[in-house]
Formats: sequence, structure tokens, C-alpha cells
Amino acid sequence: MLRITRTDTNTEQKLILEGRLTRPWTADLASHWKETRCAHPERKFVVDLRGVVRIDSAGESVLALMKADGAEFLARGIRMRHLVRDLEMEAQEKDCSGGRTVGHSISTDEAHK
Repeated sequence: MLRITRTDTNTEQKLILEGRLTRPWTADLASHWKETRCAHPERKFVVDLRGVVRIDSAGESVLALMKADGAEFLARGIRMRHLVRDLEMEAQEKDCSGGRTVGHSISTDEAHK
């Protein structure tokens, strides 16, 4: 199961994810993300992954699409921080190779190394 909590401020939209970011729940996340981004595309978009306990390739694909649209991630744990760094490197490579410009921010929770 995946719990998705959405919080909005005047400057930021945040999706807080808790549980398993796996099929079939990735479709729900993609839907929430599109709805959130369309509502206020000018706001900073943050995805809090600190409550995610498992992720599969479908979950990674949704996160890659979110990163391509400029999402910033909050992550904890070795596996999740590594995934977020990989997404960051892919975004930078696309930017350097003439791809679309994307944001380059990663936040990690160092208290849980």
C-alpha cells in the first residue's frame, strides 16, 4: 500500500509518500503528481520519500518523470539516497546534452545513515 499526502503552501507543493512505491500504486502517484503540477506549475515541487519502505522499477520510472519536471526529493536511507542521486545525475546529463532544463536539488536526511 502507498499513502500519499499532499500539502500546499503559497510557494511549495509537496507529496509525502509512505509505504510501498510499487505497482499498482504507481498509477495513483502519477495521477496525484499530474493533478498537483497542473494546479500550480509555478510553485516548487517536493516529493518526500522518507516514508517509502520499498520501490520497484515502476516507482523509479515515475520518480524519473517527476525529476524531469523539476521535482526535488527528500530521502533517507542508503538505497533511497542512492536512487535520488542517480535521478540527479540523469537530469544533469540530459541538461548537458541539450535536453530540457531541470532543477538540480536533492535533500537527504543524514540522521539515518
